[in-house]
This record gives sequence, structure tokens and C-alpha cells, in this order.
Amino acid sequence: MNTKEVLIYIPVGTKKYPLIIRETGNFDPEDGELVTVYCKEANLDQEYLKSDLPLLLQDIGAMIEAEQLQKKDDTINIRIKAKDKILLQKYASAEGYRSLSEYLIAKGLARISA
Repeated sequence: MNTKEVLIYIPVGTKKYPLIIRETGNFDPEDGELVTVYCKEANLDQEYLKSDLPLLLQDIGAMIEAEQLQKKDDTINIRIKAKDKILLQKYASAEGYRSLSEYLIAKGLARISA
């Protein structure tokens, strides 16, 4: 199947962020055609009804701004052995985390709140 893809740049402040819309080939008999929408900066990667895209496009700028406000503002540097880093990366990937940092933060905060 040949999927079509559209790339749109969403302006937020002085920057422009990419938004990708892909045809899925899926069709809901009651609601219509489904598309996949991906925007890393808005933390968005899911299917939407094609008919809902105008509403999403109105809101995506605010979604990106909200996600930017949640960005981290501090750094922790740690040294580990290369083999341990590889092992941690495997664990993070196996549990569906996008990065090693995200994995370590989630595990550390889970222990604090437990």
C-alpha cells in the first residue's frame, strides 16, 4: 500500500515545528477516514478522523506551547560503565521509553512516590 504523507510547519513564536499527517488506509463506516498525525514537539502520535483535522490544526500551536513549558530546566550528569549504559538503554527500549533519560527519571520518581 502506498501511503501519502503531508508535512506542515506550525508557527509558534519565532519557530516553526513540523507536523506530519499520513493516510492510514483505515476507514470508520460511521465517522469516516482515519489519518495518523505526528508532531514530536506536541508529544502527538496517534490516529485522528480526517474530518477533525481543522480543529486539531487550530489547537496544535497551543499544544506545542504547553509541551514546551514542561521542558526540563536542570541537568544531572552521572558516569557509568559503557556496558551498563547499553543494558539500561535496552531496558528503557523494552519498556517503551523514548530515551534513557526518560526511563531513569520515571524509575527514580516511582521509587520516591512509592
